[in-house]
Amino acid sequence: MSIFSKFFSSPSTPKPSAIQNNFEYIKNLLKDEAEFYTNIPIFFQDKSKYIQYMMIHPYMGVVLFNSFHYNATKLKGVTASKAESTEKNADVQTQDDKSFIKNRFEDVFHKQIAPVHSILICPVLSEEDFDALDESFHQLIPKHLTLFSYSNNAKSLHDLKEKQKYSVEQIKHALFSELNIAQNNKLMTKAQERAVHLELSSKLCIQGLPGSGKSSVLIAKALYEKQKNPDLDLIIFASRACNVHFLQSLIFSFIENSSWMINPADINVSSFETIQRRHREKEKYELVICDNVNEADIEGLNSLLSKEGKLLVSSNHQLHDFTIQSLEESFRLTPSVSAACEGLRVENLNKNLSFLQGNIFMNTLLTLANLLKNVPAQEITIVHYNKEESLKLQSEINSYFEPIAYQFDDPEKVKEGLLIYPLSHTACILNRFVIVVIHA
Repeated sequence: MSIFSKFFSSPSTPKPSAIQNNFEYIKNLLKDEAEFYTNIPIFFQDKSKYIQYMMIHPYMGVVLFNSFHYNATKLKGVTASKAESTEKNADVQTQDDKSFIKNRFEDVFHKQIAPVHSILICPVLSEEDFDALDESFHQLIPKHLTLFSYSNNAKSLHDLKEKQKYSVEQIKHALFSELNIAQNNKLMTKAQERAVHLELSSKLCIQGLPGSGKSSVLIAKALYEKQKNPDLDLIIFASRACNVHFLQSLIFSFIENSSWMINPADINVSSFETIQRRHREKEKYELVICDNVNEADIEGLNSLLSKEGKLLVSSNHQLHDFTIQSLEESFRLTPSVSAACEGLRVENLNKNLSFLQGNIFMNTLLTLANLLKNVPAQEITIVHYNKEESLKLQSEINSYFEPIAYQFDDPEKVKEGLLIYPLSHTACILNRFVIVVIHA
């Protein structure tokens, strides 16, 4: 597909509903085979491209859909010519988008992992009308890559299929930095992907069981919005001071493993305890983000929103007046374990749950759930071999229960709390119950 020069001095009247209808038809036609994206930004270093309509197919690769809204009457007697690459007002520009995607493939995998096709949708031009156009159109527009009506959509698309199978996961890994989980180098699930790409409403809540990846999705969504709008004034709150480091580590992981041009120093991460001070100082933000909130936290967060500001939170709880994006899966724990640790089925813990040997999060939380039925939290101590991992475990414990876990050197620790010590302190610990986490 080439770049075509402007045919008329006045721009054509766009008909978004027409191409949208065609695209929806294609989605329904291939919904079980491919993945579809609309108005999606793709980032490469300090540049970005908004792709209006795109399909990723295991046997076609990447297919971009462009629209051409002229009818036969307007095109009668007109000739088509290839536009210069610098011409901004060309009717159809596909080379830039294709090259952009190919550059992403080359940057991530150092090779072209799948073909990139351009399909031109002509919603008001029939195939017969196209055949009657000037020969210059036929030289520049491949008829086999053009959709004129619903009747030939299936054939034109299926002609693109190849015998070779391409990895949809690899393609997404190359195109969508925001969907790559740095901790395990895997892509997000479909539910997590929807949450990140969801249009940001005035109040959006990422909701799910503990272990469902809410914190990762929340940070990915925050960075995604910052990448789309570098001037966005945002702040991220951790529910407790001890979780600030954990959220900062997620931010560094996402940025380090992506092509985003974001400076981590530009992302302000603070503890929930600073909200009152910020409110007194009349700080306002376009986007306020908070991990693991409940209904009582919302008023304080709202006080920091600018006039058009938006609130993005994650929670285990039901929140009123929020757009909810649910994450049904739990990566570290089964839903029944999550339910048990939230006090719903603790009495049948051993009967109903399966134990996965070696899973630190699961075994620790199950043990705690059993112990806390009979003993107060201050009679339990956890000893952990790794500081960073102990912060993650602490965050996980406080997601299941009321905040009860503190690092031994946390100035905000309370005497009723459960303390987490490094392995070097084992000999000094005297408590009724000690859970020791060591590396295999």
